[in-house]
Amino acid sequence: MKAKISTSAGTFEFEGSEEFVEKQIAIVLAMAPQQPATTQSEKTVKSSVAAKQSSTKKSVTQPRMLATLLDSKEEVDSLRTYFEEKRPITHIDTFAVLTLWLRNNKNMNDASIDEIWTLYKILSVRPPKSLIQTFRDGKSKKSFFESSDQSGRYFITSYGETFVDHDLPPVIDSKEAK
Repeated sequence: MKAKISTSAGTFEFEGSEEFVEKQIAIVLAMAPQQPATTQSEKTVKSSVAAKQSSTKKSVTQPRMLATLLDSKEEVDSLRTYFEEKRPITHIDTFAVLTLWLRNNKNMNDASIDEIWTLYKILSVRPPKSLIQTFRDGKSKKSFFESSDQSGRYFITSYGETFVDHDLPPVIDSKEAK
């Protein structure tokens, strides 16, 4: 069974047994209490995917939504709380926060654009135009990331971890605020 659901948190696609798909839809609906904007059947999903593939040139790998990345509402709440506590300002800072959260809460030593894209969508935060470029910039400009042996995967460095743990949220100088 296939299903596609659009909510204020983003568009989610699921494929698997009927029980699995229904469970994933319930998790998405728990994340975004508003009514879903649309749901589509398997035929509609297949035709829309085929239309997109034939009408656009694929020069950049598009991120995929990972429906099983977060298993429960508790993990979603943990992510939201951590993100709100750290209050990153730039996309590079956000990538560092999300990568560290994945390592500490999901035992993932590295992350790809798919995991980051999924977390951005769950948090309802606008993602950067180029996700992979943000990892590259975080590596070259701030030394927050290093490439894994696997293609397209990055892990947070000790420098990036120290930044998230000690420099976020940013402190506003009271002299400048006046």
